[in-house]
Amino acid sequence: MKHFLLVNLFVVYTLSAGAQFTLFGANPEKPRLINGPVLGSVTTTTANIWIAYKGSGQNMMTLMDTTDKSVYYPAGFHKINNRKGIVAMTMDFKGLKPDHVYKTVFSAPIFIHPKCVFKTQSDSAVKDFDFLFGSCAFMNTDFSRFMFPGAASNIFNVMRRQKSSFMVWLGDNVYYLGKQWTTYERMFTRNLSVRMGFIELHDFLAAIPQYATWDDHDYGWNDSDKKFPVKDSSIVIFKGFWPNPYPEKQTFQGNYFTFKYYDTEFFMTDDRWYRDPEGDTTGDFLGKEQLAWLKEKLLNSTATFKFIVVGSQVLDDSYWGESYAKYPRERNNLFDYIASNNIKGVVILSGDRHYAELSKIDWKGYPLYDFTSSPLTSPVINYRYMKGYRNSYNVPGTKLYKRNFGKIYLSGPAGNRVCRLALYGIGGKLIWTRDISASELERHTPTTPASKGK
Repeated sequence: MKHFLLVNLFVVYTLSAGAQFTLFGANPEKPRLINGPVLGSVTTTTANIWIAYKGSGQNMMTLMDTTDKSVYYPAGFHKINNRKGIVAMTMDFKGLKPDHVYKTVFSAPIFIHPKCVFKTQSDSAVKDFDFLFGSCAFMNTDFSRFMFPGAASNIFNVMRRQKSSFMVWLGDNVYYLGKQWTTYERMFTRNLSVRMGFIELHDFLAAIPQYATWDDHDYGWNDSDKKFPVKDSSIVIFKGFWPNPYPEKQTFQGNYFTFKYYDTEFFMTDDRWYRDPEGDTTGDFLGKEQLAWLKEKLLNSTATFKFIVVGSQVLDDSYWGESYAKYPRERNNLFDYIASNNIKGVVILSGDRHYAELSKIDWKGYPLYDFTSSPLTSPVINYRYMKGYRNSYNVPGTKLYKRNFGKIYLSGPAGNRVCRLALYGIGGKLIWTRDISASELERHTPTTPASKGK
């Protein structure tokens, strides 16, 4: 606790406007690592890594191949900054070797930073692996953090010890509080202060690759939609702080992208940028442009398992809180497309709810699963409030009103792959598992009446 408190006092001091201390003396031109590294996308030959720095820090970090000691310099940079001269930068490394271990190397001594060592994907088409996912990480950065809910941040230590292949953030990864969503500068400060304020999060973000989409609280105000007035700033901040593999020369607006990991593909959707206000059942949720993109990507994907990641719950029909079910025209259109084209291997991952559950629906012969994991550190919904709201598609025995994270295992030989869904409690206790074979996730002849809601 003493070490933790000293580190945080150091963080507060270096962030303060009047602080003159630097890690390398008083010369403002020398590089100062403010935060990071955060490990982003890793493929067979590329890696994205994020840092925050002040001064001439653009070339302060390289990668070293731990096998042959080759040194790799960034092939490209993506940067944003604030008025205080702090730069948030994603570095793109290319030309790496498959199945090699790399570590970050800084050009000057750094006071404190987490260990960042990773392995590129191998050339194998199929491999057994697992990944983590979760949502709703509300963390205070003032002194109230020691009481609520900062004590829950140890969940990131538990997740780091899982030694999984990567992490998928489902949204509400940061909460804008009060007026923090009103300006670019305030959003920048909030994101940076959370990254700097929690050692457990700091270490976790450097330990395994991180992929993230957003939901309302890291987009804008509570339940914000396409009318949020500062969304042009929020998308710049989000993309500036998360080293996602966004397509080069991306022309569309919004915060969505795909990435592949062996025989899986992930479709990271944006449930805020195009969303119409609730109340109109014919309104847009993903929006026409994004929906067309998602359909095309799903149809052309050759992945055994296709994970659609959505910030809000997708199948829940209780009408409590936010859900894709409140936009039935668009949601049903997507479900019809998946079923009619028999797009095999679809699994939905969602967050937002402040409780966890697995939902399942039979849609014209296609079994659709929605695995909701929430919250990581945020307050939990009291189950007593939920008695009047019933999700028709809840899988019995899967609801949990405690902090949690999800984990999915992919295993088996090509042609006989299995997806194991698992939910873990805050201390790493296994709560439940469900196995789904790849052969199950396709259209079958319906044996029950037409599914509710169509």
